[in-house]
Amino acid sequence: MDLQNRAEQILKIQSNAVQNLRITENMILAITEIMKKQKEKNHIITTGMGKAGIIATKMSATLASIGIPSFYVNPAEAVHGDLGRIMSEDLLIVFSHSGRTKEIQTMIKKLHELNFNKNYVISIGSNSQPEFSADLSITYGNIDESCIVKKVPSTSTTLMLLIADILGITAAENLGFNDEWFKQRHPGGEIGNSYKKN
Repeated sequence: MDLQNRAEQILKIQSNAVQNLRITENMILAITEIMKKQKEKNHIITTGMGKAGIIATKMSATLASIGIPSFYVNPAEAVHGDLGRIMSEDLLIVFSHSGRTKEIQTMIKKLHELNFNKNYVISIGSNSQPEFSADLSITYGNIDESCIVKKVPSTSTTLMLLIADILGITAAENLGFNDEWFKQRHPGGEIGNSYKKN
């Protein structure tokens, strides 16, 4: 295998997917919903299985770091008691490329039963009609995963990560997020040290 050539092919596949991504009405609606829940003092919960779950975890960490309370719930653990972490009126952001993840289907079904359908659910993936109850779907359509084994999450997780950043950062900035807000949440590490130098 020509390593240089193959590496460039992977870069091109993922770069093209990013360039083809468009800001949709549903993205704007999702940003508005995040802002609404923050103002109402509700939590933003993210969820997903496997590699999509890692992206969900990162989105939650980003939200928390920029002043929007959030945490991640593992769908498999949800039905073993972690549903109790999610209160009525909380917003749930679900990452699932296929929209058919069984653990998520079960989680959403049981959550709606527990909270009387009062949780707003946003799905992010390739499927505009996921096989779980979602109030809003953000989709990137059919894409080519960049690995020769086309089932390896790669392009899809890149797009999920980008969408997560678009939603979270835009919402925070519109809520008034600024340098001082970020400083208060980062007293340690190199970020904290950089603020001390100013």
